[in-house]
Amino acid sequence: MVFAVAGIDYEADLATIRSRYISATPRQRLSVIRQRLDDHHFGPNRLVTVVSAVEGLARSLAMHATARSKSEMAALYPKYSHRKPEGLIREYLQSRGITNPDEFFTEDTWRLFGYAVKYRNLLAHECTYLGLEKFPSLIEACDEILSALAKLGRIHESRP
Repeated sequence: MVFAVAGIDYEADLATIRSRYISATPRQRLSVIRQRLDDHHFGPNRLVTVVSAVEGLARSLAMHATARSKSEMAALYPKYSHRKPEGLIREYLQSRGITNPDEFFTEDTWRLFGYAVKYRNLLAHECTYLGLEKFPSLIEACDEILSALAKLGRIHESRP
């Protein structure tokens, strides 16, 4: 079960980070970008990857719940290519008769996943860092959703 990190106001934190980057000089921005590129195995890239992994699986599951052939999949892809992860997950869950993600996952997991998506977007567009205390709970929420979707989709994982 995912736990919320005590004392973190995710909405305020997102607004503060965005505000800092809006007013930063190009030199300041480049400095952070270089640090992030040099430290590419660190939390920001892991969070971006795990949110994108959930998004990719949810898109595939939602499309496969609708389409029955490869040609249908190709025709559907433009409709699904720019959809938000939460919407893709909701659509797939609804195709399986599940109407409330809060009840299917857990409230904290679903809520933290929403913040993970927002942070992923911030990280991807601003090439920044987050405080270390945020990564574990956000990444764990994404991992839990990825595993739950795989289980619901009856996908047996094979790892090298």
